[in-house]
Amino acid sequence: EAVLAQPRDGLAVRGGVGAAARPSMFTPFSAPPTPRERPLACEVARIDILHISKIDQIEHAFSARLFIQLILRGGQHDAALLEGFNEPAPEFSLRPSATWLLHQFHFPNALKLEFAERKVTKMGADDLHMILRVDGTFLQHFQLHDFPYDSQTLQVHLSSHCANEGVAPVRFKWSPFTVKLQRPTHFALKDVWELDKPVRLDLE
Repeated sequence: EAVLAQPRDGLAVRGGVGAAARPSMFTPFSAPPTPRERPLACEVARIDILHISKIDQIEHAFSARLFIQLILRGGQHDAALLEGFNEPAPEFSLRPSATWLLHQFHFPNALKLEFAERKVTKMGADDLHMILRVDGTFLQHFQLHDFPYDSQTLQVHLSSHCANEGVAPVRFKWSPFTVKLQRPTHFALKDVWELDKPVRLDLE
C-alpha cells in the first residue's frame, strides 16, 4: 500500500498504488420507525363526573360532563411520544405520538359530544398525562319495569381506535389503589333522583 493523501485532522487515507484518494461523503439518516413490540399501556389515573344535567327516560339518554386523566409512564423518555406535542392535527406514524393517541379516544355510546379540553402534559420528570374534559349526551338503556321507583346505572364508554390487531395497539390499565373516581359533588337533579352508588370502573 502507498499513502496517497497526507493525514488531515488525524485521519490517514490509504488505498492501492495509483488509486485516487477522495474523502467519502455521506448524508446522515435516521432509520425508519418500526411498530412497538407490545401494546402501549395507558394507565387510568382519574375519572371525575363533574356534572349530570339531564336524565331522559323516554329518549334513553343522559347528559354529563366528565374529566378523564390517563398516564403514559416514562413517556417523556420516548422521543416518538413527544413528536408534534399538542399539535391540532397530529399525523400517524408506526410509532405514533402521545398527541395522536389522545385524538384516537372516542366514546361509543355518545349521541353528542364536545371536547372542552384535550391535551398532553408533562408531569414530573418522567410521565406524560393525557387529559380529556368532555360534555356529552350518552345513550343508556333504562330498565323501566319498576317505574316510577326505578334504579338506573349511567354508563359512559371510553374506547380507542387503536385496535389490538393494528400496528399501534393501546391497552388500558388501572390500579384500585391509585385510580381516583369522583361522583358529582353538586347534583342538579337531586329533587328527582338520588345518587346512592359510587362510581365504578370496568375494563374490557
